[in-house]
Amino acid sequence: MAATATATTTAMEGIEATAAATTTEAAAGQSAAIPEKYMHKNRLQEFAVRTQKKLPIYNVEREGEYHHPKFRCTVEVGGQKFSSTGSFSRKKEAEQDAARVAYEILAPIEEGDVNKEVFGLIDQDVVFCKSILYEFAVKTKTARPSYSEDCLKEPFTMFVGSVVFDGNTYTGESASNKKDAQQNAARAVIKSILATGNSCMSGIIRSKKHLITAIKSSESTPTAFTPIKFTRAVTYAAYGGPDHVAPASQDESSSLGVQEHSIVPAVGTSANPSAKAVSGSKKRKGRVGGADVNGTMVAKEH
Repeated sequence: MAATATATTTAMEGIEATAAATTTEAAAGQSAAIPEKYMHKNRLQEFAVRTQKKLPIYNVEREGEYHHPKFRCTVEVGGQKFSSTGSFSRKKEAEQDAARVAYEILAPIEEGDVNKEVFGLIDQDVVFCKSILYEFAVKTKTARPSYSEDCLKEPFTMFVGSVVFDGNTYTGESASNKKDAQQNAARAVIKSILATGNSCMSGIIRSKKHLITAIKSSESTPTAFTPIKFTRAVTYAAYGGPDHVAPASQDESSSLGVQEHSIVPAVGTSANPSAKAVSGSKKRKGRVGGADVNGTMVAKEH
C-alpha cells in the first residue's frame, strides 16, 4: 500500500510538472503567437503617435461576387493615402497590407526628418539641455547626471564643463561662465544619445520645440522704440477762433527755426468787431496837417 501510494504521488507530481511546463510554453508561445503579418497596424499606429500625427483611418472596399467577396483597403495617415497591394479574402488582411505599405514608405522619411529636426533644435540653443537630460534620466530610470567645471585662464578666463551620465563622462564646449559650460556638457550627452536613434530623447526634444524657437526668436528680434513727438500747444481764444494761429515768440521761433509771420486781422469782417473801432480811433488821434489817406487837406488838431 505504501509503495502504491508512493507511485501514485510520483505520477501526480509528474503530471503537475508536465502541466506546468505546458503552461509555461503556452505563455511563452502566446507572446510570440501573433504572426508578423498582423503587426503592421500596430506599428503604423505607434508611428502616428510618435510623430504627432492623427491616428490612421481605414477605408475598406468590397469587390467581386457576393458569395466570393474580395476586399481592398486604403489607409490615410498624415494627410496621405496608401492602398493595399491587392485584393484579399478578409478585411483584416486588407487593412494589414495597407498599413504595411504606409509604414514602409513613411517611416524612413519621417525618421530622417525627425533626426534632422531634433539635431537642429539642440544646436539652436543650450538653455534647455540640462532639463532635457534630467527628464530623460527620469523617464529611463537612469542615475541623475553629475556636473563639474574646469577653469581655463589662458589667454582669457573660460570654463569647460563635464558630466557623468550612465557611467560615461562627457565634455562640452568651453563657455564664458559655469552655467553655459554645464549646458554645453549636457548637449554633448544629448547628441551622443540621439546618434543611437533613441526615440525617447527625440520625443522630449520635440515636446520643447515651441520653447526653444520662442527663445531663439526673442533673442534675434531687436526691440523697437518709437520716439515721442512733442507739439506746441496753440491757444485760439485770444485770436478769434481756430482759423488763426498763435505766433511763436522771437526767442522760440529763432531757437526752433520757425519763420515768423505777421498776423493782419481782416478789416470789415465780423471775426473781431472791436478791431475796426480801435483802428478808427487811432487814425483820428494820429492826424496831422496835410493830406489824409484820400488826398484831402485837413487841419492839424491841437
